[in-house]
Amino acid sequence: MAITETPKVKYFEGTSNPILSGTGGEIPIIIGISNNANPASGIQKFKNFSACNATVANGGLGTDTTNNPLLAFLKEFFEENKKKSSDELSVPYVYVIDLGTGMTTGETPTLKTADWTNAMALAKSKREVQAEVFVGFKKSHTVATITSLMDSAVDKIIDDSQTGNPRVAYFTIEGCTDAELKQIADDSQTNYIQNSRVGFCEYLLFGKTIANILNTPSEEEPGYTDYRSVSPGTFIERTPEEEDELQAAGVIFNRDERAGSEIHPRINLAVSTAFAASPDSRPNDALLHARRNVDQLIREAYMKLYTQLKRNETEININYLQSDLDVLVNAKRREGIMKDGTDIIVVEDEVNPWDLHAEGVAVPVNSSLLIGFSMYIEQPNAISGGA
Repeated sequence: MAITETPKVKYFEGTSNPILSGTGGEIPIIIGISNNANPASGIQKFKNFSACNATVANGGLGTDTTNNPLLAFLKEFFEENKKKSSDELSVPYVYVIDLGTGMTTGETPTLKTADWTNAMALAKSKREVQAEVFVGFKKSHTVATITSLMDSAVDKIIDDSQTGNPRVAYFTIEGCTDAELKQIADDSQTNYIQNSRVGFCEYLLFGKTIANILNTPSEEEPGYTDYRSVSPGTFIERTPEEEDELQAAGVIFNRDERAGSEIHPRINLAVSTAFAASPDSRPNDALLHARRNVDQLIREAYMKLYTQLKRNETEININYLQSDLDVLVNAKRREGIMKDGTDIIVVEDEVNPWDLHAEGVAVPVNSSLLIGFSMYIEQPNAISGGA
């Protein structure tokens, strides 16, 4: 007997709707432009701004934020990441891939696609990462090039999610007007990005916006709490109609929310670019609090499935898996992370009883929508033969 395939658990993106849970404090990997002539190779790790605010020779990203988008982003990020109270979440460290200029050379430089896609692949080596952030895009780089790169990022994220570690990608574009922001996820345009795994933010305080999102518990809407490091009057003033249009266009933006005599600097609503779809076809995970909850439950369910992978007695294996997943789901309900109606059922494959499927549905908090998902566990392909 020859085993031709390694043991594995796979998660596949569904074509309909995905589930919810999560803890927040997500660790990001930040990929982008520093304009350093000789950037450090590989992946760097930083715990605070002073560590990255150093020369490349001394292990940093530079010391001048003026023409260094990566450093400017991290300055904003770590300002917002600082705790104001002991019970707040905080990202313990970040990973960074410095692409230098990130551009080709010549009379008409463009984004160096190969460098960006290679960095996307390299980013998958850090298994604890739950968010990818792309820094340094400008309007002059063209929407076609930027959306093509973000499509590549999504493809790689979906491929990698088969090993139980789904992520969300975030980006912004410097220099866009509100009218241009609304075109990025507009499917009537020639080039656009519309995916529940992609968050597109306005440029102003992009670093603080990402820190706010990643420090929000996954079952909570990131716009629920105030910014830690932003004072009222900082954000762009827009009319209610302008805000409605930006939100419907799948753009994450900030505003001063007025409640009586108080002003609260907050994210308007953490939408993905999939929110730009028409309301009739908008996926249930178009809001980031839903998408991030789905991903956290996938991670936890994957680990439950993975520990059972090499048990051979199928009927007993189903019972073990069902019990473990019941414990996981019940805990999420008790914690108020998911509502009643959330369930995961393990069933045998109709054709091959050695393949076990986990079919589930979730009722996310702060939503009346049901979100379905599926994953499966399979045995290695075994081929037997005789002389």
